[in-house]
Amino acid sequence: MNKLIPLWVLLLFLLLGTLFSLFFGWSIVRTLDEHKSSRFGKMAVKIASFPSLAISAFEDLSVDLFDKDYLNRVPGSRADLSEYTQIKSNAGVDVSGLIVRADEAALSRAPGWRILVGKFSINGELKDAALALSPTLEIEKVWILTEQAINDAKPRASHRKFIHGFDILKDGSVIFSFDGGMSLQRFDQCSAPVWAINGNFHHAVTLTEDEKYVWTLLDGSLVKAATASGEVIQKLAMREIIAANPQIDILEIRKHLDSDLGGNSRNTVGVWLKDQLHLNDVDPLPASLADRFDGFEAGDLLVSARSLNLVFIVDPDTLKIKWWRIGATRRQHDPDWGYTGEITIFDNRMGRDYSQIVSLSPTSYTTKVLHDGRKNNFYSRIRGKHQITRDGNLLITSSQQGRIFELEPDGKITLDILNTKSVDDKFNFAVSQAIWLPDTFNFQKDKSCKN
Repeated sequence: MNKLIPLWVLLLFLLLGTLFSLFFGWSIVRTLDEHKSSRFGKMAVKIASFPSLAISAFEDLSVDLFDKDYLNRVPGSRADLSEYTQIKSNAGVDVSGLIVRADEAALSRAPGWRILVGKFSINGELKDAALALSPTLEIEKVWILTEQAINDAKPRASHRKFIHGFDILKDGSVIFSFDGGMSLQRFDQCSAPVWAINGNFHHAVTLTEDEKYVWTLLDGSLVKAATASGEVIQKLAMREIIAANPQIDILEIRKHLDSDLGGNSRNTVGVWLKDQLHLNDVDPLPASLADRFDGFEAGDLLVSARSLNLVFIVDPDTLKIKWWRIGATRRQHDPDWGYTGEITIFDNRMGRDYSQIVSLSPTSYTTKVLHDGRKNNFYSRIRGKHQITRDGNLLITSSQQGRIFELEPDGKITLDILNTKSVDDKFNFAVSQAIWLPDTFNFQKDKSCKN
């Protein structure tokens, strides 16, 4: 015989469910608010985040099992590829899909090597590598960039990380890191490991002018390491820089402070929002350029915080912020000390129609566009690098287009390289960085090197 559930029981369950929902939500808010937390609140946050965690885990699994190109491929170019030719490899390995369109006469006016860093199809496999292109645009050398286990810490698979942070020394050895990696490493000119240090280093690897040290990023810190040994010489935590500059409240914009309605609390610490700073570059001022930047000294650090649309300059010894600019760029990357006494910046303009390269005067705060992306469909939502060469050319890495191109000072594009999955495919592979080196650069290639 079927029995109906009394109405008062349904109402009681509804009331209890409503009260639990309110308490559940209140516990999450209390846990996220300021420094307040409880065991139940922490558990509630984990439960509330379960759907997104499950979706993320499923996406990770699907990438690992079914589509290993997914995290490394980017939309292909809209250009007419019939004008491009395959770049020839003389390095003993097959590099496929790397194509170029170039003005040979213009290249001869500014000869130099170009080091391309990123994901490339090498001998039929997608690998993290750096390629040395000769002044005639032929691949003469390849560094295969990998990670080995350090202190029982195992590296992630290649398809789950991206080479992001690279520099090359005069002896042809290289220092590099990965987004999603677990180390900072130095390889010699034959791609053999010299040293490796454990840590989530990311985004930036910048040599000092004398090549004795390298600056990089480790989580929320600026790190200086010795190039000879990998020993960490200095570590500047952002919390220390924030504490050293109480009169400049530019670094805590993404910290939530509760209004405390009904109260008037003091000395509260607040809670950071997701992706609080997103540091993506650190660049020491070279001594050879220091006299062009009034008020700054050799060794001062130029830093980019993507989440804040902020570039700033900090003294690494005193931790005092000497200069800053917010809002001149949007989710920028790669601010550099320029030859003209201006700072040049890769302005991603995330979410808009195109990217651009700009220069910013640290004295007048004026901004000038060096290259407008509308002119050649240039847009990289994330990542990206640029360099002004000895001859004044502008070398641009549009990471999310799998594209590297170069312009003369008058804006004429003299070189355009695409890292295609295959010439007839609709996808490219992401590139991280391009570096111009003078044609006199000597890699000191050991005869025992395989390439």
